[in-house]
Amino acid sequence: MDSALENFSAFTDEELVDMAQKGDSHALEAIILRYKNLVYTKSKAFFLMGADNDDIIQEGLIGLYNAVKKFDGSKFPFLRVLPVSA
Repeated sequence: MDSALENFSAFTDEELVDMAQKGDSHALEAIILRYKNLVYTKSKAFFLMGADNDDIIQEGLIGLYNAVKKFDGSKFPFLRVLPVSA
């Protein structure tokens, strides 16, 4: 991770999502990198079904990107993203 992205390690998921929704591409990249391993882990079940590994991972990352862009914390104030160690 480059030094620009390391500066985002102190931010919460909610703060990163808010910044990303306001157009901060580094915050968007930071939140995607934070959850990339979770996407890989969750996609492993689909590898066993014969799906192409790269396609499944790409779909998962696209889903994460769309979720960040569309997330509205005011609708789900009780919803918190599970912490994932980087």
